[in-house]
Amino acid sequence: MYADILILGQLLSGPKHGYEIKKNVQDALGESFEINNNLLYPALRRFLEMGAITKKVEKMEGKPDRHVYLMTNAGEEIFNELIRDFPRKAAANPMDFLVRVALLDRLEPEAQLEILHNRLTVLEEEIARYRKFDDAHSENRFAAEVIHFKRMQTEHERNWVKKLMSIVQPTASASEHDGSFF
Repeated sequence: MYADILILGQLLSGPKHGYEIKKNVQDALGESFEINNNLLYPALRRFLEMGAITKKVEKMEGKPDRHVYLMTNAGEEIFNELIRDFPRKAAANPMDFLVRVALLDRLEPEAQLEILHNRLTVLEEEIARYRKFDDAHSENRFAAEVIHFKRMQTEHERNWVKKLMSIVQPTASASEHDGSFF
């Protein structure tokens, strides 16, 4: 699902052709977020069918035509809904979470907190599971090391999510008092 958010997110800043979308995502976020052609072009076709984007064909001298994609108003609404939609399965996916964190500024504080809370719940469950594994795998030194590493990594992310929540919290409280989100 995060790939859809990244693809539409690229079109928020203006029209782009497929390769440009793919390259911009990789340049901005690195190889971990790479979008290959087998993911990009079916998504673009799906967005065209949904009315989220339009396509214009640019004739190229001595080269194949270039297809340039533009975001529609419906596409921007779909994009915003994709960011907000963060069920348990998405909250368990680190990539889905990180993409949403990068776009939290597009959401009101209550929606920001909901996303952060959903991820925090998943992290707490993972930490509890790692603690159980710690006891069960203490005889296998390297398995225990891997489990210890994963628990420490998860605890670090949990602390980071709590920090993000504390950043959002004052904004959410202020919006409750003055009736606005910003």
